[in-house]
Amino acid sequence: MTLQGNWKKFCLLLTFCALTFLISVLYLCSNSSCDIATLAPNKLRYLSEGNPQKMHRIRFGFTIKESIKKYQFDFAGTDVMVFLHIQKTGGTTFGKHLVTNLQIRKPCDCSKKKGKKFRCTCNRPNSKKIWLFARYALGWPCGLHADYTELTECVPKFINKRDGREKRRFLYVTMLREPMARVISEFLCYTRGTTWAESKHKCKGKVPTKEELPPCYTGDNWMDVTLEGFNKCSSNLAFNRQARMLADLKLVNCYNRTNGPSPRKRGKIILKSAMKNLRNMAYFGLAEYQKESQYLFEKTFGIKFMKPFQQKAEEETRSADAMKSMTQIEKRRTKSLNSLDIRLYDYAKALFFYRVRYFQKEEKRGEKQIFNSS
Repeated sequence: MTLQGNWKKFCLLLTFCALTFLISVLYLCSNSSCDIATLAPNKLRYLSEGNPQKMHRIRFGFTIKESIKKYQFDFAGTDVMVFLHIQKTGGTTFGKHLVTNLQIRKPCDCSKKKGKKFRCTCNRPNSKKIWLFARYALGWPCGLHADYTELTECVPKFINKRDGREKRRFLYVTMLREPMARVISEFLCYTRGTTWAESKHKCKGKVPTKEELPPCYTGDNWMDVTLEGFNKCSSNLAFNRQARMLADLKLVNCYNRTNGPSPRKRGKIILKSAMKNLRNMAYFGLAEYQKESQYLFEKTFGIKFMKPFQQKAEEETRSADAMKSMTQIEKRRTKSLNSLDIRLYDYAKALFFYRVRYFQKEEKRGEKQIFNSS
């Protein structure tokens, strides 16, 4: 057989393989939401590389319209920014940026009286209605470190009761952090006496029972905990905290594991829901990338900060010191217990830089983009 004949056969075989792969992916997309979790992990890198205009649903699980968020935040209208504050993600620093660092016509009025907690009044211009739902503006009206499930059930009711009923646009924002650094940081908080015991974890309007969410320790705190003991508690909410707090827990019957899906299926549902909700949020930043997080916020909302975000070197954190002393077995165990957060963070990081580079390219082109209407 001639060389030309062999080449034709090779080309036909290659075309057949490509068509088979394309049909398989289309089948996945038609039988699910075509979430990126169902696609090959190495495809993630393409989210932050190449020409954004060539991105498409088949390869990445979402469209340009779903990926890029841009809003003209209306301080004088009915927009409400809702900050979902996940523990140990740099949320305290970001929360202070929201109330003290924005260049807006009517800045938040902040004061810290002796013996009282730092609080700010963030009202709209010429109004007593609020534009910000966050810790330093209101405290914790929906519960200490309320998650996505709690906030979406509570916030509309709270705002309606406080400011009256009207059509509002709730724009959710949050911060994420590299999972190993975050969970070790939370572990260290427990050793210093922090517990977040006042968190309600409400789901479907109910607080989980002790049978559904057994406590990891007795007494007032967990200061005597070792990393081994920390990792042994199966109901430890530090594990996969970011994925759980971003997911709609009603999809897995809340904290009831007896009548809910199997642990493996439960994890898949939580991860898929967390990815979807994160993607649909108005904004999220990454603790490890303060400069880029500031840039993305400013581009998303058309609001500038007065002072630049400061990046704290990871090697200077307590969690970095603690991880240096961990054995390889401890590291593998901790990673295994936080596998959902690790996958979520990979997804978030890729999407984050895709958005950053999109705005950078838009800035260079000088093109005017249409703001999202919802």
